[in-house]
Parts: sequence; structure tokens; C-alpha cells
Amino acid sequence: MICSSVSGSGIDLAIRYASARHVPPGSPRLFDEVVVPVASPSLGVDALRSPRALSGLTLLEFEERYPWLQWGHWLESRGWQSARPRGSLQFNQYDLVIQAALAGQGVALGRRELIRPMLDDGRLVALAPPRRGETQGYAYWLVRAPGTARPEVERVADWIMREAAQQAGKSAPRRR
Repeated sequence: MICSSVSGSGIDLAIRYASARHVPPGSPRLFDEVVVPVASPSLGVDALRSPRALSGLTLLEFEERYPWLQWGHWLESRGWQSARPRGSLQFNQYDLVIQAALAGQGVALGRRELIRPMLDDGRLVALAPPRRGETQGYAYWLVRAPGTARPEVERVADWIMREAAQQAGKSAPRRR
């Protein structure tokens, strides 16, 4: 379910992808949105160091409204407008983009925290380091219903925050 507010919805907790100004005060930031180009090791590409590196590759793109998930934005932010990839494939589901990358069909812009297990176990490799500020402050937030939460809801919220912190290698997120 996609919701902009859990108030009055019967939902106790939600993980919301938004900028800080679109989440209620006190919502802990679980992790930032970090985007990196990724590919299957079967492509034989270990890094994207220049626009020329894309010449034999297919770009896998998610049809999304956020510019930082678009190859045009990524290339422009690096001054690589001259890049001439072999082609591109567009998908309307993010998981299909990642499945195509896993299958060796091209290079995708991966949402690092969502694909971390695939990076950690080597099914995907990051081809360039992320750049700060590209996502306009978007992050994943834990949003709670107003009022006092039931103990079981608090336990789930604490577990979510511990898991997010463990993935990030830091202490539990603080409420903003």
C-alpha cells in the first residue's frame, strides 16, 4: 500500500521513500537513497571510468519520475553526454531492471540499499562510486501513526531500526 500519511489509516508503521520535508517530525531516517551503476560479473566490466566504457553496453533504465534514476541524468552529472552505449532497455518495474542486470543484459542504476545483498554476495558489481547529493535528499524513513504505539508495534519499529543500522554499520537511527 502506498500512503502519504499513516494518520487515520489504520496503519501503525510504514517505511516511506521521501524527502525530509515530506515525513512527519520524529520519523527516523533508516537509510539514504544511493544510486550506483551495477552489472552482472558475467558482462566482464569492472568499472565505468569514461564515456567510452559504455560503448559496447546496453543501459537498463527504470521508467521513473526521479531524475537520479535516469541514465541521462547520471551521464550528464559526470559530463559524459558524449557516451554512446550500444542501446537501452526501459522497464516499468524496478525489480525487472535488476533482474535484467542479474541476467547479464546490461548495466542498471541500482538503488544500493535495496540491492545490497546482491552486491555483498557478488551477483552484481558496482561499476562507479556514488556521488553525494544526487538524490535531492530522498531517503527511507520509518513513519509511525500518531499517539502512543502498542508494545508490539514498538518492538517491530525497534527491530526495523536495528536492521537498518546494522546494514549501514552504525548505531540505530535517531528520530528527526
